[in-house]
Amino acid sequence: MNLIFFGMTGILSLAPLECLLASGVKVRAVIIPADINTDLRGLQDLAGLARASVLPRRVEPLLHTSADLPLLNPYLSRNIVHAAWERNVPVWEVGPLSNPSALAELQPDLIVVACFPSIFPASVLQLPRYGCLNLHPSLLPAYRGPAPLFWMARQGERQAGVTLHFMDEGADSGDIVAQTAFPWPEGISGPELEQRCAAAGGQLLLAAVKQLAQTGQLPRRPQPKEGSSYFSWPGHEDLLIPTTWEARRAFNFLRAAADWPLVIAVGEQRFPASRALGYGSDEVLGQPYRYEGNEVWIQFQPGILKIM
Repeated sequence: MNLIFFGMTGILSLAPLECLLASGVKVRAVIIPADINTDLRGLQDLAGLARASVLPRRVEPLLHTSADLPLLNPYLSRNIVHAAWERNVPVWEVGPLSNPSALAELQPDLIVVACFPSIFPASVLQLPRYGCLNLHPSLLPAYRGPAPLFWMARQGERQAGVTLHFMDEGADSGDIVAQTAFPWPEGISGPELEQRCAAAGGQLLLAAVKQLAQTGQLPRRPQPKEGSSYFSWPGHEDLLIPTTWEARRAFNFLRAAADWPLVIAVGEQRFPASRALGYGSDEVLGQPYRYEGNEVWIQFQPGILKIM
């Protein structure tokens, strides 16, 4: 079975791919979006325009300098590119997917996706005979869209999960193959949460690929309309944390979304929150905020949040 893997450079792509490769699943090719330093939607510079004109292109391991140090490139941190190179799996960089001719040449039987920034057009969805599968880090139909973990953290969810589903022309709206849920641990960081979702998703994907190889089919059920929700990319106002929240909710949001430029709004005062240190659920500060050395203590409703 010719399997093609679509992903990006984060852990939500790396762990599922490594799970497949470690279990002996043969991956025909790994597909990544165009250079992470180039925005193909804008093509704001001539270099980006030149790169787009030659896409898709194969990404080869870079040569080393005389000092035996790798050349600067967008793949210095370990990611799916390195995992593919280690197994001699070809890596292709693609631009817009409106022309699937290059993908068709790979003759995919199955396309699997784990964190890719494009909605597939019908021309791509129809290429593999077994369809296209996507891993989404939420319990669909809730939290469709590009940043589900951010929104789940902002909404104060206490349960996380991953869904494996068939892709259609909508946003995370295809039939569900399998789901797994787990508690949202108190104070978990964003990277830790992504790691748990990626590991759980990898197991779902591996089980589905094995079943497909054995039986030629997978279970599928339409997503229910009840409980469905969609969230786009956060806007400026979504990065503001009001003190009308409970301190616990603010703490967990700050921990899980620390990579975002979050700001706590205390009246007209704004506190950039680089690190959440702790909270007290029922403590009363007696004033809106107070400095304690390098820390800021902020009164919420109820509780006190401590940040740096």
